[in-house]
Amino acid sequence: MHARLTRSQLFSSGARGGAVLALAGSGLGALAGSADAAPPSGATGALAGDLAYTRLLTVLELLLVDFWTEAIASKHLSGKALASANLVLINESEHYAYLAGVLTEVGLVPLTAADVNFTYATGAFYTTASVTRLAVTLETLALSAYLGAAGNVVSPVLQQAVAQITANEAQHVSVVSREGGQPAFHDAFPAAMTISEASDALDTYTS
Repeated sequence: MHARLTRSQLFSSGARGGAVLALAGSGLGALAGSADAAPPSGATGALAGDLAYTRLLTVLELLLVDFWTEAIASKHLSGKALASANLVLINESEHYAYLAGVLTEVGLVPLTAADVNFTYATGAFYTTASVTRLAVTLETLALSAYLGAAGNVVSPVLQQAVAQITANEAQHVSVVSREGGQPAFHDAFPAAMTISEASDALDTYTS
């Protein structure tokens, strides 16, 4: 029987241990949401620390999927902003599908939206400006979390996937920042969050 993961188990002692968890020989490439997004295929092994990051990023992607779904449903986005929002939602859904597949391959049951409570500040979806402002905040959080993961995961296939997703999240930050009247880019070295910092940031929006 698969072990059921909960939000509180994200940083359990088992997730931080040094034991090696072998991934199935079919490789992780087949788990990507689309051929264009697929990292190279091939058998690999992942340290438990990699799986801790995978669980964290899975929750992050659930948050992003929920946010963009709500943002589109708010009807405050139109034209290019709405087109971008729909594409971002597809991207985040593909990220989630890949990460959930990683957990499934090692016999864990990934969290779904039904397992997480999402919380947003009052008024978050009341105006175009409020939606865009929160989009910048959450996509910047995503970029920082993935940058932290990029410097810590050790499995070659996960490294490749995290690098690809990090690049995609940077694209999202640029687009939503510009839509919010901010520069599309500024920092030569964007901030990276530790796994604990990213978890604390997620606590603002998930439980």
